[in-house]
Amino acid sequence: MKHEVPAGLPLVGFIAGLALGPILVNPWFAVAGLLGVSLRLGRCAFFAAIGIALTLHTPAIPTFHPDRFATIEAPIEHDWTERNGSFVLRASRFTANGLGVDTPISIYARFAPPEIAMERVVRVEAFLRVNEHGNYVSTVKSPLLLGYHGRLPWWNPAAWNRALANRLEPYAREHPTEVALAQALVLGRGERLDEALRENFRRGGTYHLLVFSGLQIAFAAGLLAALLRWLHCPRASDWLLLIFAILAPLFIGPTASVSRASLGIGLYAASRIATRPTSARNLWCVAALAWLVIEPRDLTDPSFHLTYAGAGALLFVATGFSRSKGGLKPAPAFTRRRWVASLFAAEVAITPLTLFHFHQYAIGGSLLTLVMSPLIFAMLVVSALAFAVPCDALFAVIRALHAMCEALNAIGLSGSFTAPPALALITGFGLALLAITQKRTIAIVLALLIPTIAAIVTYASKRSVAHPRITFLDVGQGDAILIRSGRRAILVDGGPGKHILPLLLDRGVRRLDAAVLTHAHPDHCEGLVAVVEHLDVGSVWISPRRFRGECAERLLDAVRATQTPIHLIRDRDTIALDDISLTAHVSSFTFRRAPENNASVVLRLETGTRRMLLTGDVEAEAELDLADRDLRADVLKVAHHGSRTSTADSFLERVTPRLAIISCGRRNLFGHPHGSVLDALRERGIRVWRTDRDGTIDVDVEGGKLYVRARKG
Repeated sequence: MKHEVPAGLPLVGFIAGLALGPILVNPWFAVAGLLGVSLRLGRCAFFAAIGIALTLHTPAIPTFHPDRFATIEAPIEHDWTERNGSFVLRASRFTANGLGVDTPISIYARFAPPEIAMERVVRVEAFLRVNEHGNYVSTVKSPLLLGYHGRLPWWNPAAWNRALANRLEPYAREHPTEVALAQALVLGRGERLDEALRENFRRGGTYHLLVFSGLQIAFAAGLLAALLRWLHCPRASDWLLLIFAILAPLFIGPTASVSRASLGIGLYAASRIATRPTSARNLWCVAALAWLVIEPRDLTDPSFHLTYAGAGALLFVATGFSRSKGGLKPAPAFTRRRWVASLFAAEVAITPLTLFHFHQYAIGGSLLTLVMSPLIFAMLVVSALAFAVPCDALFAVIRALHAMCEALNAIGLSGSFTAPPALALITGFGLALLAITQKRTIAIVLALLIPTIAAIVTYASKRSVAHPRITFLDVGQGDAILIRSGRRAILVDGGPGKHILPLLLDRGVRRLDAAVLTHAHPDHCEGLVAVVEHLDVGSVWISPRRFRGECAERLLDAVRATQTPIHLIRDRDTIALDDISLTAHVSSFTFRRAPENNASVVLRLETGTRRMLLTGDVEAEAELDLADRDLRADVLKVAHHGSRTSTADSFLERVTPRLAIISCGRRNLFGHPHGSVLDALRERGIRVWRTDRDGTIDVDVEGGKLYVRARKG
């Protein structure tokens, strides 16, 4: 008697192979062994061998001279996105000096670039570098160094998309939000969506509704299928679905979400054409396997996780809880149970993933998705009409539907929280996959609860420290210093971007007694905006001197929106935190050179008999102005990321530190820390710790002694 192999077992083996491949000592031996074993054990070992083999061919990333201009050409797949006063254009591949690179690139422009019409390629002359995250970036400083070339042929589906997008461009000035929503929903162009709109949908757990993927493709495919079946042409319907699955990625662009949805529809159509119709569960497994064979790197991609986890929860958990007995016609009670089970399954599967990838939760997001789907569907239909007949009336309808969506998103119970450990996530979802092969619904749910429970336990264990701890967080090219005593905490600067938020949450910090900004440069200020918006902050301390610029305005907007008190720092102000005290030193002199850096607030931290000096970005002029202060310290946070314009010999002689901490980004474009600063520290026998090399650095003060520990992440 032939033993039936569960449909999900090959998927389990394949994912295990992808995960194990990079860590095996000699993966080729493992491949050969598993292929041999598969002759007796079947498909699980066979697909595990394939998974391991796919990890063995990671293409080498070419490097380019960082100090020489390169001629860069990239296909125009999207439009320019405005972010904080600059513009960025992203492409999935590019060529540099004639060498093709099959890796994404981000091209930045410090000016408003010309509008894209039907051109095919963007060409720039600029430096090409790999940033601290290992991604290619290029910054164009002059419009003369940027141009568009070629033209999309009329028969290319991408040209149809571009032509439709350009059709609404004349209305973008008067109706910016409505045009952005229409382009995102119908064309998959989310470049115009502003951050406030995105954040509103993230809080409600419904951001996936704005992304062109399953909803739009299912709508178009279902419409085509229904039309042809109404015309009694079911076979033509299947072929048209297959053609549609091929054209959709060409029309929208090579985005993973569109490609995955198209792959699922294509497999469904192919199974019907081959007269081998399959179940939704088998289709889920086959689609996941096929996509990972095409793009094995997506095993760690957040959108891949959310797409297949959400669908898998509905297929394997919800149906398991809501299965009717005896094949009888479903009763109203059964129907209600099915809806409740579906919502519960989606929450259980999605919550740990959003915590892990985004440090956010949105309890009730599945219910909001259910309620908002008709609104988004209606917005999709109206947006499609707006492309055909642009008019103020249709834009008004889009605006009204969007207002209803915003109001619903505000209802959801959402927030920021500690992420589950990676091991807990792998364990939970790995056991869930094994439970799927055994059709054990309760076991699936219990396995999916493991990472969420682990996140709660991690938060509880880290929300308090036994001894005073000063943490120099690795936020890249910027400063962020967390000062903790017991359950209380103060943050000095927030670094660039939003890197700071997950670092705080993973340390159990959800409330700050105070957030201090040394000066308003983005590499110190940007992260504080996200901190004030998402965490409970007692007060924000800022210096009124040289407090200007876009980041300063955004911080004030966040403070007003959250009604957070502001304290204007004066010279020798103090902050007390249990057994830690901070004294502020603010120069009263306005310097001609680097006035913003030299206006930085300098903080002297004292706990017991130990002192630390946090210097912001002060340069040699401000260091000299503070010559009459008692700045002696055991630990010095080296000013301005180790720039040669700071840390003068006379300043080091006054501070006489034993340890020096330098906060800077890996492969930063400024050459920090400078060699002369490192030499000066080395000559004095000062031990140096660096965030670019050592990662996040903890300095614990216990029994009058200093204990330094560095770790990545």
